[in-house]
Amino acid sequence: MVWHPLEEMTEAGAVKFYVDAEAVLERLPRLGVPLILKARRRDGAVGSYRPNHMAKLVRKLADKFGMPATFTLDACRHGGMTELEEAELTTGQGRALSGHRTDRAYSGYAKATMERALAATRKRHAHRLANENSTSVQNGRQNMIQNGNGNNEAAIA
Repeated sequence: MVWHPLEEMTEAGAVKFYVDAEAVLERLPRLGVPLILKARRRDGAVGSYRPNHMAKLVRKLADKFGMPATFTLDACRHGGMTELEEAELTTGQGRALSGHRTDRAYSGYAKATMERALAATRKRHAHRLANENSTSVQNGRQNMIQNGNGNNEAAIA
């Protein structure tokens, strides 16, 4: 089970996290509390979905609501995972939302995109700017004393 809070109450009021998804879900018949229920067989017994059954259901609903052909269960999963990565979440945070049990399983979704490269470059650049003085001392002459005043004789004396 993976928790996905739908909203958060703040001083400014409710912040809804999945407005687009809720708009789509409002148009679906409500079958029960869980979002995905096991299928019932004709004899009333609870069955299980065949492989690709959910993908076919998503495609059928997407067609019904006029969604583009690119709207597939796989695209939703991969698109959501890419969104988690581009939001610069830690691996632990991403796993908490995706339900992956291992870093290895989660890392398969970490695609190398220009957005991620740009975000990483911005962070690196900001880090270098914030630490410019300490970096120049660390990379100074080998006989300099780090955090010293730059005058070796005075620092040693």
